[in-house]
Amino acid sequence: MQVLLKMIFSFILLFHLPAFANPYWDPQRVPKDENYLSSSLKLPDSGKLRRVTNDAAIDALRIQVDWHENDEHYEVSKMIVEPSGTSALLARSKQKPRWGSYLGILKDKQSGRAIFYDAIGTGKEYRKLVRAISLRFPVPHEDMIFELFAENPQTGVMERVVSRPVYAAQLPRLQQNRDEELEIREIAVASRTPALRVNIYAEGYLKNEKQVFWQHAMKTVQALQKEKFPGVEYMSFYGVFHPSNRKLGNPQNLGIPVPEYDSYLGLYYPYWDNFGRWYHIVYPTREDKFRQGLAAAAYDYPIVLINNSGYWGVGNYMSLTAIPGANTYYFIYLLLHEFGHFFGLNEEYEGGGRTELEFAPGINEPWSQNITFLTEPSYENLKWKSFVDGRTKLPTPDSVWKSSPPVYGAYRGGYADSLSTKGRSHKPGFDCVMESHARFCDICQNAIQQVVKQGLGMNSNPLS
Repeated sequence: MQVLLKMIFSFILLFHLPAFANPYWDPQRVPKDENYLSSSLKLPDSGKLRRVTNDAAIDALRIQVDWHENDEHYEVSKMIVEPSGTSALLARSKQKPRWGSYLGILKDKQSGRAIFYDAIGTGKEYRKLVRAISLRFPVPHEDMIFELFAENPQTGVMERVVSRPVYAAQLPRLQQNRDEELEIREIAVASRTPALRVNIYAEGYLKNEKQVFWQHAMKTVQALQKEKFPGVEYMSFYGVFHPSNRKLGNPQNLGIPVPEYDSYLGLYYPYWDNFGRWYHIVYPTREDKFRQGLAAAAYDYPIVLINNSGYWGVGNYMSLTAIPGANTYYFIYLLLHEFGHFFGLNEEYEGGGRTELEFAPGINEPWSQNITFLTEPSYENLKWKSFVDGRTKLPTPDSVWKSSPPVYGAYRGGYADSLSTKGRSHKPGFDCVMESHARFCDICQNAIQQVVKQGLGMNSNPLS
């Protein structure tokens, strides 16, 4: 009977819960926290965490671009100087990003030469869910031109969708009044330099739940460090607590147009674009409110903990990671999987419906580092060929993985149930966090490390 119930549960999930940059669709098949060593370790005393201010933050220029559904066009809605920058942001902005579906460029107004870059990567439906994106740059001292390139949602071709002057002397500054309810604490310092600043934000935690948040934040850092998340040695961790006036609770229809949700960051479930499994992800109800909340502390990578105990999560490349901080069964797997999405990795599982991280149907090759459509099935064109024996057959039969040790190749699968007109999805192998397992495969570990290197402005230098 128990086996039958499990089969029924899996069947229901398979056909009724589409995936959206989510963890594996069947929680019965992913590792529980008890399978990870870090879950049994004692947490530090949160009272001993050093309280810090945001005084050392570096000014950054945030440019917000809104998407308009009626005629599918983009326009700049805000340019503002905010104290959210880091030294890593200054370094990486000088190098053109290698990944992403939105590329922002600041160009010298006179010569047209590209000066600064930023990029985020999302699924083609992201614009419908959030209706805005934000990019950050060093604050320019001279007038420049801002250009935004976006993947065409049908062809996948990067097209210029915005070109607008930036007048350096006219840039407004974000006004931040002293907020007695805001608390920033240092949780852990990177063991290597230069370092990236990873902030863990509270969302949906009420004023009397501050201590609960600090426990969840320390649990997050302990899991990433002890489970050896790739590149974690270059990450310094800070917690950012501000009480919310409301919990996110169970999803409900708030009405159209979508009102701004009265939590700290204004995140809520994106019911307004009826995808099916919409209650398993959260997105900003107002991009500006979300980014102003993040800017309460300087950051490179934001992780948002939602005061919720469900089985879900969301991750988009260099844009958003959010997971349920109160989940006590699958928290570590959810954290690793969704943070993997933040570094550009796509799903390596099938079933559960399509992924919100799906690319334009006509794109030749996805930019995600762990998925290929194998439109040109040759060793030389394989993006992870350094991990594959040149004699391995492409596409690779599943039976080859059963060898000892397993052999990387290009195996049919991944990308959830999303489709492409250019080819079928293939992945490097099996048994990875981006599927339903406890550890990252070698290809995904290397991919994350490459993004960390880019985040530090070290594209020309290897991580040591």
